[in-house]
Amino acid sequence: MWKLENEERPAFLIGYTGPRLRGGTPVRSALFSTEGRDTVRERLLNPEKFLSAQLEEIEGQLRFRGDFVPALCPTLGVIAVPSAFGCEVVWWENDFPSARPLLGDDPLRVKKLKMPAVKDGVLGRILDYTRFFIERTEGRFPIRLADLQGPLDNAALIFGHTAFLEALITRPAEVRLLLDMITDLMIAFVKAQRDLVRSLGAEFVPSSFQPWIPDSKGLSIANDAGIMLSPILHDEFSVPYLNRLSDEFGGVYIHSCGNWTHLFPSFENIRGLRGLEFGASETPFGPVAERFGGRTVLACRVGLHRDVKFDGMADFVSKIKAQAKTRCGLFIHVDITNGLIDEHWPETDLDEINRLVES
Repeated sequence: MWKLENEERPAFLIGYTGPRLRGGTPVRSALFSTEGRDTVRERLLNPEKFLSAQLEEIEGQLRFRGDFVPALCPTLGVIAVPSAFGCEVVWWENDFPSARPLLGDDPLRVKKLKMPAVKDGVLGRILDYTRFFIERTEGRFPIRLADLQGPLDNAALIFGHTAFLEALITRPAEVRLLLDMITDLMIAFVKAQRDLVRSLGAEFVPSSFQPWIPDSKGLSIANDAGIMLSPILHDEFSVPYLNRLSDEFGGVYIHSCGNWTHLFPSFENIRGLRGLEFGASETPFGPVAERFGGRTVLACRVGLHRDVKFDGMADFVSKIKAQAKTRCGLFIHVDITNGLIDEHWPETDLDEINRLVES
């Protein structure tokens, strides 16, 4: 798939398809679900419980057909880089942790920030979890990159989103200084985590989200704040830093929530664009397939949208296949973990999904 050579069928992975499932037992995400045996806070702050939840998820997913590569991910959500710069972390009991903005309406404080080390904030905890996961499983599982978000998203978290958007116009030099520091830290941390994983005899996977990607073939990046920018601003404040990461790690695999179709021209300026990961009810799949199909991996899932919805998982898979220009590079994530559904979401029949994908 990453070579854009999967002509026979789309790649696919069965995740959490809803509470009603025919042909298997529902499997919730240990990384992204707010439900489970323990509270989210208990799960994330206890490496034993976090590892156990991921191993349980892997065991469940291995019962399904599809292109699932078992791997462990020592991520702690979006707080990794902001915490290293000094943002206070709020550990919610039943939701994922958040970072309190550090700069707010004083962009000049950027000049007083010190370049963090790769163990500052929760980054050190992530490296500790990386070692713990490998040692407890004797290196049997690949280790995924922790969720580092991306330069733009981290800057927005450190500023606070409203202050960040204002600073793009009023204090662009300070924004660029922060983006440079963030990018430097991301590069240093990825190398540190990768070196640790390799030194302990395990495989490093340079993506925190699905699907598996071979090392040296790209780096997963979250670029959610991009949807609030014009193509001109995105070219100025996102693309240069994405290109730095791409040059360093052999490409970038970009996730974004929301509808980013207006950024198509800017995305054309990203070097080594390995893939796009998105919700197909947020960014409509058809235009993405028309512009990028067969040129890069398109990894789609149900997504979040109040008005644009699918009539079940079979409807989602059918519509994606019908709109795809080619199977090459197409990855269908049969999962609603980060999707918006209602009480009318029908039962998912795994045999039907398998037939639809492979037909």
